[in-house]
Amino acid sequence: MKYSIPEININLFAIKKNYLYLKKLCNKTEVASSVKASSYGLGGQKKIIQSLKSAGCKNFFVAQLSEGIILRKLFKNIHINVLNGLLKGEEKIFFKYQLTPILNDYSQFQRWNKFLKNKKKNRLIIHFDTGMCRLGVQSEDAKKLFKQIHNIRKYKYVLIMSHLASSSNIKDKYNNIQRKRFEKIKKDFSGFNYSLASTGGIYLGKKFHYDMVRPGINLYGGYQFCDKNIKNVVSMRSPIIAINKLKKGETCGYNQTFRAKKDMFTATIPMGYADGFGLRLSNKGFVFFKGNRLRMIGRISMDTIIIDITNIKKLIKIGDFVEIYNDKFTIDKFAKLTGTIPYRVICCISDRFTKNYLC
Repeated sequence: MKYSIPEININLFAIKKNYLYLKKLCNKTEVASSVKASSYGLGGQKKIIQSLKSAGCKNFFVAQLSEGIILRKLFKNIHINVLNGLLKGEEKIFFKYQLTPILNDYSQFQRWNKFLKNKKKNRLIIHFDTGMCRLGVQSEDAKKLFKQIHNIRKYKYVLIMSHLASSSNIKDKYNNIQRKRFEKIKKDFSGFNYSLASTGGIYLGKKFHYDMVRPGINLYGGYQFCDKNIKNVVSMRSPIIAINKLKKGETCGYNQTFRAKKDMFTATIPMGYADGFGLRLSNKGFVFFKGNRLRMIGRISMDTIIIDITNIKKLIKIGDFVEIYNDKFTIDKFAKLTGTIPYRVICCISDRFTKNYLC
């Protein structure tokens, strides 16, 4: 039944606008798109990527091989780059679906280069670790790779990349430490294309842009504190499924964490910790109804949240929708309320919710 299911509204036009804004901001630098984890949890891969593609995006980054295969089946004429690298035995699959593995150590380069021995060597992407110790070629392997530079130069397109650990904090000195390390790599592996910045790195200045930037959360309306020109993309609302009386002295929810100091009216909405709404919101979070802020009371349950509607009892009824986040109370603000980051807010959007893609 439509009225018992929370809804996510995803503004495709805003995604496109955000991409075009970043493209203008970065001038001649290519703007790729990070669409991993099903476009950061927003789903609708075909619609979202079509919006980005129509804005001029040609390079898309995913994390897993399986994600790359899904995208290739939907789109034939885009570059799909797989961040988690090339594991042994995956060479034929990457080649079949024309996916580019991002090589994270010397052994991956060896296997990929050997596999392509008698095939066209179109694209090569090598990730160097400049300070995250997560993925990327480390110093000893970099020396081995340098000895293979004659083979690297046989590829039509080569991208040398790394990833910043603290780009969300403009004042963090580690950003420049990593950039200087990347400059050393650029000097050793000269004459190629280079990429260091994702969303946060874009706002560190042009010296971090190089030939390609790889925004993610900015495309989907997050990190608006970096630039107020970024448009909100995601809004969430939920219907009221029950209205109850709570008498003075009575409690609501598990473990009696909220006790009424006066007679009250409560409403129940069908979402809970199974949908990514953590217990931190218990007796702390709030929703909105026609400009009114309604607090969450009691402990968050698996499938339900209780809200206080005492002050607007005559204005609200079962079936009405309350808003969780929107253009004014954005995913950045909601993330701060819940003690997390906007990435997690949208990546954890429940599959139980209805997703509406608005053009």
